[in-house]
Amino acid sequence: MKKPEIAKLLKVMKKLRDPINGCPWDKKQTMESIIPHTIEEVYEVSEQVYNRNYDKLKEELGDLLFQVIYLSQIASEKKEFNFNDVVENITKKMIFRHPHVFKNRKFKNLKDFKLWWENSKNKKQNSILDTIPVTLPALQEANKIQKKVAAVGFEYNNDFEAIEKVNEELNELKKEIKIKNKKKIREELGDLIFAVLDVSRKLKLDPELVLKQSNKKFSKRWKKLENYTNKENLELQKLSIKEYNKIWNKVKKN
Repeated sequence: MKKPEIAKLLKVMKKLRDPINGCPWDKKQTMESIIPHTIEEVYEVSEQVYNRNYDKLKEELGDLLFQVIYLSQIASEKKEFNFNDVVENITKKMIFRHPHVFKNRKFKNLKDFKLWWENSKNKKQNSILDTIPVTLPALQEANKIQKKVAAVGFEYNNDFEAIEKVNEELNELKKEIKIKNKKKIREELGDLIFAVLDVSRKLKLDPELVLKQSNKKFSKRWKKLENYTNKENLELQKLSIKEYNKIWNKVKKN
């Protein structure tokens, strides 16, 4: 990136927030009001990554960068920090966390490096889990918890042990459903989802991407089902579950 380009964008942001000549909407924004837009931009970036639409990805990355600059500008107005401080901080952090690249530190293997990485982040924490933001979506939070405890040895010996935990949690959920204990049902369902996510981690699969693919597959099949029922003049609301399953199995094969 050319320095003049980022400098130009910083000037644009500053002008938008100018108390006198700035944009009325931009001037009234706070960090809290901007956060939903920032989160939205992250999801739009991820969508274009999955779609492999690089023209749109370039655009969405720009939008996300602008969100970083936006938050930095508000912080600068509060005399807390500015965009250059953000860049300087992340540069120092990455150099510190990669001593095998920028210094002469040697690691035995990737596991040894990951353990050092976690310890380097947790020096000022009472728990290795204290660095996990509580505002993360539950799926990401669970994944981070599992990765951190696994990094220090709280880990299954193999994939099948992780799957056995899923079976254990499933049986516990079935038990609570039978006795209709709503509080325990919610708790056991959460444990089941947590266990399934751990299987995904153990298999080195991104649960977000795996679920996205399943959503896409289901949606594709559902649309085929809708097309079939339209051709056969069938009303969805009047179909029995048995009829649904019969059509579903038919469209799955195509």
